[in-house]
Amino acid sequence: MIHHVSLPARNPRLAAEVLARMLGGEAMPFPVIAGAWVAWSGDGVTELEIIPHDQAYTRNADVGKEPTMVATGNASAPCGWHLAISTEIRASEVVRIAREAGWPADICDRAGFFSLIEVWLDGTTLIEVLDPEMLAQYRSTFDAQKWRAMLRSIPLTGSGGAIEQIRAAHGSF
Repeated sequence: MIHHVSLPARNPRLAAEVLARMLGGEAMPFPVIAGAWVAWSGDGVTELEIIPHDQAYTRNADVGKEPTMVATGNASAPCGWHLAISTEIRASEVVRIAREAGWPADICDRAGFFSLIEVWLDGTTLIEVLDPEMLAQYRSTFDAQKWRAMLRSIPLTGSGGAIEQIRAAHGSF
């Protein structure tokens, strides 16, 4: 279970406020890191730590000590990781909130298996948001047992194209 995650943003306060609205929760300062904010979900369980985009964690050489933040001087660039979260807020409202903040957002289909809202924080960091209907669809088509069965049914070539192979073999997970 993921308990919290850190996300980079050009304006951490604004990002935390927008994400908190999407989660039906609230934004608060995060005084552990200068300039950072936290977005909490409405149920108080999901915590998104929003850190300045030009900061990075670095390992502290003193074992047992907190990692430290260092200024990188780098602006955010597209990254190779993403996060999926769920909310009680309807998809159309999530899209409206994101676009109001100036972030790209669209409802997307994932190869016919489930739908989600792609929200691009600052246009660079992908956050997949699932409203209640999308979450139900996601859970009905995607879990470890179904993934294991799907992997047994297709050859893994490492060259991509797996979605087409999965659809041909299963129609869905």
